[in-house]
Amino acid sequence: MSSENLITLKTSDGEEFKLDESIVMRSQVIKNIVQDVDCASNVIPLTNVDGKTMCKVVEYWKKHSEEGVSKEALMDFDKNFVKVD
Repeated sequence: MSSENLITLKTSDGEEFKLDESIVMRSQVIKNIVQDVDCASNVIPLTNVDGKTMCKVVEYWKKHSEEGVSKEALMDFDKNFVKVD
């Protein structure tokens, strides 16, 4: 992961997630922010998302970015992912 391709997402509670741009761009909302705003610092503030929620979003993005994962495996992951304790 090259540091020039990293984007930092900063949550409302100050938690920072440094992620590869290809993973972050899975979100159309964040893609629009990157295209619309001068993100020279590569830090995107997410004022309506807390760290705990962002952690789950990142987990989802990463799983769906893995190469070689079957469609069935992703469907199983998704079913279990949305279960609430």
